[in-house]
Parts: sequence; structure tokens; C-alpha cells
Amino acid sequence: MRFSDLQNARVAILGMGREGQAVWRQIRKRFPQKPLSIFTESSIDEGFAQALDPRLDEHHVGPFSVASMAGFDVLVRSAGISPYRSELRQLQRLGLKSTTASNLWFAENPDAKTICISGTMGKSTTAAMTSHLLGIAGIKNCLAGNIGRPMLDCEGVDVDWWVIELSSYQLSDLEAKPDVALLLNLTDEHVDWHHGFEQYQADKLRLAELVGDGCLIANFSDPVLTGKLAGKTAVTWFNHDETWLVGEHGVSTKTGRFVSAPASLPGKHNLQNLAAVLTLLDTLDIEIPRLEEALSSFTGLPHRLQLIGERDGVRYVNDSISTTPVSVTAALQTVGHKGVVLLLGGLDRGLDWDGFATGLAGRVPHAVITIPDSGPKIFDCLKRAGVEPEGGLHQSINLEDAVSLAQKLVPEKGCILLSPGAPSFPHFRDFEDRGNQFKKFAGIEKHSYSAH
Repeated sequence: MRFSDLQNARVAILGMGREGQAVWRQIRKRFPQKPLSIFTESSIDEGFAQALDPRLDEHHVGPFSVASMAGFDVLVRSAGISPYRSELRQLQRLGLKSTTASNLWFAENPDAKTICISGTMGKSTTAAMTSHLLGIAGIKNCLAGNIGRPMLDCEGVDVDWWVIELSSYQLSDLEAKPDVALLLNLTDEHVDWHHGFEQYQADKLRLAELVGDGCLIANFSDPVLTGKLAGKTAVTWFNHDETWLVGEHGVSTKTGRFVSAPASLPGKHNLQNLAAVLTLLDTLDIEIPRLEEALSSFTGLPHRLQLIGERDGVRYVNDSISTTPVSVTAALQTVGHKGVVLLLGGLDRGLDWDGFATGLAGRVPHAVITIPDSGPKIFDCLKRAGVEPEGGLHQSINLEDAVSLAQKLVPEKGCILLSPGAPSFPHFRDFEDRGNQFKKFAGIEKHSYSAH
């Protein structure tokens, strides 16, 4: 479905996050006098709300209702709204068509050369690193999708390659044919949104199906991927002895090439990301001049293990982008556990924290403070597992309270680590807002570097 198909249709946009706003802008640009209906379950950004035209834009706030949406021809679903919800399934049975911002972009840009990157953890860093190194090689590219700007807001950009980060939300009903698909890993995430882990896996693995006879690159050290992709013959595996293999202090090939880990990519999980990117570049026969120097200029991502500053001898590390127990484990492996006060919790998506709790044996942080909404569940899980930090297990009523308590508990020359292992909704606009609030509550004035 293209934008031209929406011209004479009764259209409703579901959700007004970044993608929803991008859809509205594109429709308004193409069809300035077209009436639009917007459905959101919470209030929208005040600045954007002022751009709406009350003569043309009808905004409904509150729980989604089949009755109120049944009169439309097309629903444009924002990625955060699950197509598996009962209301959307009922509307589909009633014959309503649906599309998404991602599907509209791919339909409007059928000839675009695309590198699509997904995985439970590391996809943002991997996409950003890919874009950075392509730029160093003199290849014009645009970084978009789940990271940075929505694809629809990148109209008119003249590039050789699009580097697109895709979440499982965007992949669930994606209609596209990527030139390159890169899958990093598969662990539990977004179980509630996908209505089960099996559906989550299927939606992530949809990327492998969409690439067809194109280039598929996947992680050989991930048992789920090796199992699910076993029947595919045309897979290029990274972290494999035929490509780039992760070692203790860097990545290497059997031909003797070695690249050490740059300071902006701390932790073994980032070496996996580095191996993925270098395998991708080799597969595309793209050579990066002075590779280690090029990597040293990569600054990493805000809100991903970002050392935002130091106050009274205590380091503050912002890992607000962390939304799974696995990513919290990776953060502790990178930052360490001694002297660390860990802040955990956010939107409860029904994830199992038992594995995280048992995995803390021998590397328990100095203290753990849990945050709503999943905080009580995580707290009880850690209690059952016998996790007993020296500084104790604590529950807080919000992030501000958690930071205040952490500042009282943290030892001299210690570290306060925000690695929530959960999404930011409904208490923050997004993970960036949560990270910025953490900085504010910490009393940190200036950003620093990545944590290592």
C-alpha cells in the first residue's frame, strides 16, 4: 500500500509517537485538505499537538474501541501498537485494511538499497557502527528506522545505502525485500506485545524470510538462530571461524586479521556487534581504510552504557536503552558489580527474571533498587533466589526516589547504574526521556564517555 492508496480512503492513525507523527506529516504534505482521525491511548507531545488542524484532524484519547474505528477504510498502525490485540484483530475481520510507517516507506522506495538489522540486543549499536564505517569508506548512507529518524522523515535523502534498524514490532507485518538482513541474537523480549515467545521469535525471524535470495548474516554463537536457520543454506555466519570471531580482547579472522575493541564499545556483547559489522562489510566487499582508527572515532550511543559524569567521586552510568534481563547482565559484565548500585524495573512485559537472578551468583552488585511497574516482581524474584547484596535489596516508588536512595547507599568511588531491563512506558516518554531524567536526578551537568 502506497500513500496514493490513502488519498480517497477514510484513514485513522493509531498512535502518535515518532512514527505516527511522521505518517501524519507525509499525509498532510501530500493531501493538505484530507481529514484524518488520530487515536492514542495517552496524551500526545504538546508541541506536536499544536501542529494539528482542528478543522481536519480529529484526535481521540483513551482505550481503543472497535465501534469507534469500524467506520474507517485504513488503519495506519504505529509500531508500538500490537497487531495481535483483540481490537485490531476484530477490525481486521470486519475488513479494515491496515499498514504501517515502515510498510509505506518500503512501498514508496522499492529500489532503495537496504541493510536491515535486528536482534534482541545490540541492534542500535550495530546499526550505528555500520553507518559510521560506511561513511568512513566514502559511502553515502542514511541511518534510520527504530534508531534515529523515522524512515518517512528521511524523504529526499540521496544515499547509496539505507541502514535500517528494525524492531520486532516493525517486523511483525513488514512487507519489504531487504538487500541485506543481519540478525544478531534471539532471547525473551516483548512477550506481552507478541502474545508469546514463539510469536516473538517468528516475528524476528521474518527478516530472514523477507531477504529471500538476498544476503542473510546471522550469529553463529546464538543457539536459537543456529537452530531456526539450520535449513537455510545461504547464511553467512559471524562469530564463526570462517568470518570474524570474537576473542578476549578483540575480533579476528583465521587469516590473521585482528581488531582490538575500541573504548566506545565496552564489554564482550559489543565484540559480537563488532564481529557482525565487519562480517557484513566483508560480505559486501567494502574495505575500510585504517580500520582501527575509524573505529576509534565511533563514539557509541547515548543511553547505552553511557558514563554521564561523576559526582562526589561516584560514577553515574546511563544504560536506559536496556529493556531485557539479558541486557542488564551484559551491563554488569561491562561495568562490574563491585561498588555498583543497580536500578532495575519499568514496564512489566511478563519476562522471566529467574535466569537473571540465579546468574548473579558470585557477582552481586553492592545494592539493587527496583522501580515500578515491574519492580515488585523483580524484587520478589531476587528474594526467592537468595540474592543478598551487601547494601541490600530495596524498592522505590519512582526513578527520582531510586536515585536519591542510591546516593545514600553507594560506597566511596562506587557507581550508580541505571540498567532497567524494561521499557520506559508509561512513566516516561521513551528511553531517552528516562535517561535524561536519570541525569537530572543525579545532578550531572555534562555528558562524558561510554562506560568501560
